[in-house]
Amino acid sequence: MILSILALFGCKPEPEKAFVALDNAALVEMYTNDQNDRKTNPIDWSVVNKNDSLRRLRVRQLLDSGKVNTGKDLKNAAMIFQHGTDSTDYGLAVQLMKKAIEKDSTVNKWLFAAATDRYLLSKGEPQIYGTQYEKMGDEPWRLGEIDTTKISDAERKAYGVKTLAEQREKVKQMNLKDPVDEPQK
Repeated sequence: MILSILALFGCKPEPEKAFVALDNAALVEMYTNDQNDRKTNPIDWSVVNKNDSLRRLRVRQLLDSGKVNTGKDLKNAAMIFQHGTDSTDYGLAVQLMKKAIEKDSTVNKWLFAAATDRYLLSKGEPQIYGTQYEKMGDEPWRLGEIDTTKISDAERKAYGVKTLAEQREKVKQMNLKDPVDEPQK
């Protein structure tokens, strides 16, 4: 009888192990390189723009081959397209961030706001969160055109964005600095 009980417990199937998707190492590296390109002083934009273009090409390949799976993958891919050149790139960054937030509610939502603002501005519409600042030649920094009626300060905070008052103060502070200083993209 004891052998029967031992045999019964010994044959018990193992519980199924949950599949855990791992972050795509290539995307992690591209994201790191993207950020590092923007830390040099002064920034050589001809080099950065070329690197950005190559990264976007590679990320498109990864997207097409189904190798962008986790929330972090989607966020990393979104940042690459946030540093794109047109509304198509920025629109893709918005879509990727929307998916990233759906997959992982802990992902930093600021990039969704920034991509949304950049997308809107690229289409000639005002931004709504207030993440994009502009500087033309020797003119002072200013907050890009913004529709302040679409998003509340509470919503801005929920997406990691400064309140309107904080944004206005940031512009003042930016204009007190050395004119060659630029905010990080």
